[in-house]
Amino acid sequence: MIGVLAIIAILIALLLPKIFNLIASSNARSLAAAIRTYETAIVKYYADVGTVYPLNAAGVPANENGGNSATVTSLPARLTLDVSDPLNTGANQWIRFRGPYLEKFNSNVPPGLGTIMSMPATAAAALGTATTATNIGWDLKGDDGNSKIPTGARVAYLRVDGISDTEFNEIDGVIDAGIGANLAERQLRGRVKYSAANDRIYVYLVHQ
Repeated sequence: MIGVLAIIAILIALLLPKIFNLIASSNARSLAAAIRTYETAIVKYYADVGTVYPLNAAGVPANENGGNSATVTSLPARLTLDVSDPLNTGANQWIRFRGPYLEKFNSNVPPGLGTIMSMPATAAAALGTATTATNIGWDLKGDDGNSKIPTGARVAYLRVDGISDTEFNEIDGVIDAGIGANLAERQLRGRVKYSAANDRIYVYLVHQ
């Protein structure tokens, strides 16, 4: 009996890491799928309204770097807003609004990975700026660590907190496979950047 239990314990010890890896990979794919949905929603919104910035009450595009869905003037809140909602005042660019563009976005319930997420929309760092873990610049080609986004462009991106380095590697492998020769480069190049200091990823969505 003791021998059987010992064998079972060994098998469990061997299988658990693989099970956890499978779960992590599945969660990374879920987040990647959600990111593609967010991109599509913003593109449709842009096609109608002409901006990636959320509209304020007056129907004017406004920088909003919080990106929390609970804030009615945030981009995710605008993307999930129904065209018939009273928040649509019908003024200026609201006239072209045809929402909802996105079924749901709950900052407190990230899909797959993380503890909280937000979708800010703000101005990009200058073209050619060295990308850091937290600045508004992305080396989309992944070739030199410098931002490829035009100076002053409006950028919508996803910020997800509560991401471990292992989880970053999983999501980075799905979205930025092949970018970066080492860990330091993978964390700062491509569409997904990672800040180890605060367990956070910054995922480029779209810019105008």
